[in-house]
Amino acid sequence: MDTDRLIERLGELPSLPAVYHRVREAIETPDGSLETVARLIESDPSMSTCVLRVANSPFYGLATRVDNILRALTLIGATATHNLVLATALLTVFRDLPLGAVSMRSFWEHGLACAAAARLIACQGGRANPEDAYLAGLLHDIGRLPLYILEPLDMGAALQAHRERQGHLHDLEQQYLGIDHTELGAILLAHWQLPEVFCSAVSNHHAPWRASSSSPETAVVHVADLIANSLRLGTSGTRWVPVLDDGAWRLTGLDIAQLPAILETTVTATRDLASAFMEP
Repeated sequence: MDTDRLIERLGELPSLPAVYHRVREAIETPDGSLETVARLIESDPSMSTCVLRVANSPFYGLATRVDNILRALTLIGATATHNLVLATALLTVFRDLPLGAVSMRSFWEHGLACAAAARLIACQGGRANPEDAYLAGLLHDIGRLPLYILEPLDMGAALQAHRERQGHLHDLEQQYLGIDHTELGAILLAHWQLPEVFCSAVSNHHAPWRASSSSPETAVVHVADLIANSLRLGTSGTRWVPVLDDGAWRLTGLDIAQLPAILETTVTATRDLASAFMEP
């Protein structure tokens, strides 16, 4: 397959809504204010509803319920605001597209599970930035969306071969399409101008040793993906739990004794996030 042609076709995917770009610009502006960000979010009713629903979910653990966007943003902070708006934008624009063999809801449930696990690991291990780990976890399989949407026949063949136990799905993607979801995902994030920490985590989450420098966020997402797959919380198509990289485990800073609590909390956090993000 002509991988250059596939990369060129990324422009056929839905674009992120304008409100996301305006929010990001306001957050990144040195003299920007959360008041400006709040007004931008309030200009989009569906975005406002989702942001308030997620901010009030048990995941964020706010002491009191908030019904005001500015108050919610003040409590969760600028970085979490950006990540929440991006997540809301992604789940909105990619919500109803057909993926064929994998449901979009299941795809995002897996992403939210990985995001929840990654944030927990970062908090417990103390090595990675929890908010960066959360967003990297949510985005880790984003490269599978263009494979399913733009190349359904070849991706379907790769998925069938995976179901017949011919290999890991990311290896079969390379075989059938000439590119896998990690490489394509990193290209997509670069196109969206997201920072390198996310591109690296997406590109290397199946091979964390490949990262140009030891990245705790990449290591955390690698382990979080294994947790999400082992718990079978949604799926982006993978049926086997990938092999744990010892170096990535050490880089997370986790102790094995912390794992049971992380597994238990990941299950409840995923349920809370899925309910908040994917309610009608």
